[in-house]
Amino acid sequence: MTPPSPAHASRAGAPSCTRTEHAGRSAVANFRTHLTGGAVVAAVAAFASYGEGLSDAAETQALFVVGTVASLLPDIDADDSRPLRGVFDIAGLVAGFLTAFAFAERFALLELVGIWAGTWLFVSWPLRLAFARFTVHRGIWHTLLMALVLALAAALVADLLLGLGATLAWLVAAFVLLGYVTHLVLDEVASVDLLGRKVKRSFGSALKPLSLRAWPASLVLMGLAVVLVGLVPDPQPLLALLGRAGVQTDLLAAHWPRW
Repeated sequence: MTPPSPAHASRAGAPSCTRTEHAGRSAVANFRTHLTGGAVVAAVAAFASYGEGLSDAAETQALFVVGTVASLLPDIDADDSRPLRGVFDIAGLVAGFLTAFAFAERFALLELVGIWAGTWLFVSWPLRLAFARFTVHRGIWHTLLMALVLALAAALVADLLLGLGATLAWLVAAFVLLGYVTHLVLDEVASVDLLGRKVKRSFGSALKPLSLRAWPASLVLMGLAVVLVGLVPDPQPLLALLGRAGVQTDLLAAHWPRW
C-alpha cells in the first residue's frame, strides 16, 4: 500500500486543526462577549449613578469595576475557565496577604513571605481544583438566587469590612447584581439561534430562579439570603432609590427583617 504523501497528510489533518482553532476562537469570543457586555452595562449604570449624584468620580470608577467583574462571576463553575482561575488567583493573593500579616508579630519577614506564597498556592491550585470538581457548569451559580445572595453579601462586606456608608454599600450590591444578571441574560441570548430559527438545548439553563438539580444548595442559599437580609446595612437608601424609580416600598419597609 502506497503511503500518503506529506501534502495529502497535511490536508487530511487540516480539518482537525481547523476545528481546534475554531473551538478556541469560540471560547475566547464567549469570554470576550461577557466581558464587553458586562463592561458596557456597568458603564451605563455608573454614568447614571454619577449623573444622579449618588457617587462621586472615584466611587463611580470603582462601581464600574465592580459591575464588570461581577459580570464574569457566574462562569467560575466552568472547569478551568478564565473567571475561575482569575477569582481563585486573586483570592489566593489577598488571603495570603491577610494571613501573613495576621502573624506579623510572630514571624520574620521571609517567613511571612513564605506564608503568603503558601496560602496563595493552596487557594490557586488544590482549592480551585476541588471547587471545579464539586461544581457543575450552569448549576447553582447560574441562578438569580445566587445573584441575590452575592449582592447582599457585597452590601454587608462594603458596610462592615470596608466601612462604606449605607448608600454606597447598596450601590456596590446593585452593581454586583446588575453585572451578574447581565451575564445570565447574555447566556440566554446566546442560546437562541435567530438565523437558524431554533433554540439550543442550553436555553433556560442560565437565567433561572434556582437550581432544582442542586436543591440542597438552593435551600442553603435561601436560608443564607434570609440571614443576610437581616444583617445588611440600613435599607432606607435602597428603598429611597426604588421609590425614585416608581416602585412602591411601603410594604417592604414595614416588613424588612432586622436581626
